[in-house]
Amino acid sequence: MRRETTLMLMTALLGSVALSSAASAQAQATAWPHAAPIRIVTPTPVGVGSDAFTRMYGDFLGKALKATVIVENRPGAAGTLGTDAVAKSAPNGYTLLISTSLPFTTAPSLLGKVPYHAQKDFVPVAQLYRGGSFVLAGPSFAGKTLQDLVAAAKKAPGLINYASYGPGSTAHLGIELLQDAAGITMTHIPYKQSAIPDLIGGQVTISWEPPVSALPNIRAGKVRALAYSGDKRSPALPEVPTLAESYPGLEIFTWVGVWAPAGTPDAIVQRLQTAFAAISNEPDMLRALGDAGSEPMATTQAQMAAAIEHETQAMSRLIKAKHITVN
Repeated sequence: MRRETTLMLMTALLGSVALSSAASAQAQATAWPHAAPIRIVTPTPVGVGSDAFTRMYGDFLGKALKATVIVENRPGAAGTLGTDAVAKSAPNGYTLLISTSLPFTTAPSLLGKVPYHAQKDFVPVAQLYRGGSFVLAGPSFAGKTLQDLVAAAKKAPGLINYASYGPGSTAHLGIELLQDAAGITMTHIPYKQSAIPDLIGGQVTISWEPPVSALPNIRAGKVRALAYSGDKRSPALPEVPTLAESYPGLEIFTWVGVWAPAGTPDAIVQRLQTAFAAISNEPDMLRALGDAGSEPMATTQAQMAAAIEHETQAMSRLIKAKHITVN
């Protein structure tokens, strides 16, 4: 009799704990987003990469939710510092990550070990937008087309150099894939930031740049665009051919998404999904994305998770095959 009473008390206690946890989660979801400022972490430096659009999304999100939203830049270690900060944050909807997929798909293979689990420590919220990059030539290269570059590289293997944002960056991996497709060899010159000044100055010959840094310099006549890496020509420069037009299947674009710490209440995640989907279709956001050669994305959580898994496997194979490491 005493044992049965003890079991009943334990069952009641566990049930009470479960109800308390459920009630706590419900209370968090009900109070959100007004109990504290929403912090959006981006693992990029100020003014670099997706930072500008992160700030635009933050402004729109604050207006949509009638809440305070702040953007915090946490760059470093191939994007893993800022990503890890979000992974270790309370799952209450007040800390979000806006980033490219690289900390999830590339960094684990590139670094060998990261302080978070890309799948278990996060819940995907939404893919926001995507865009390709431009293969650029500086004034030191006389050719005007991708075919000119390939011909010159075949004539003098390793003589032409190219800049990237560092080992394992989209720029580095993109040029590696181009070299494989074209059967050429160029010399990699890693940078920690945009190499545009050195490209213009002739210190490097070729660079792979996102539209935000490429377009102003292309339009100013300082550099030439040889190709675009997206699956279709950039609406910003429709006269520039895609890589896939010369090498079918060679489509390389970067996408930016939103993640929350694992355990964030479903009700909050759903409200965020709805808000970000609406923001991506705001006229001002559509105009800004279009001017930068990017386009909004409309995917489900399952599609976002599947994209991460597919890219993770592809990047792992490429990094291992090329013996790419961070020095």
